[in-house]
Amino acid sequence: MSKIVLEQLGNFAVVRHVADSIAALLKPERIYLYNQKLNCKGEFTSFKLCVVGDFADKQKAEQTLYWEIDSDLPFDVQLYTPREWEELSEKPNAFARHIKNTGTIVHE
Repeated sequence: MSKIVLEQLGNFAVVRHVADSIAALLKPERIYLYNQKLNCKGEFTSFKLCVVGDFADKQKAEQTLYWEIDSDLPFDVQLYTPREWEELSEKPNAFARHIKNTGTIVHE
């Protein structure tokens, strides 16, 4: 992980905790932080992660994350298999491409 990414995440310990927990549970290829919400006071209130990995059952994997990970802030996850990611992240109007182009890799 680059020094810049680590510095950016320094203020987001909750994101780091959740990303590390996801990595431990699912052993994904990559995790992107692609959305962060701040309130009008500039306080971090929620975030969204994209997880790319081999999941035998994506629904079960997603449920496992929400059941097993305690977080001080609400978070959402979007799961892609490597094949889905490869195909969709190359399509001009696909959400996966948006994540790939604008998200920050927090685990690989």
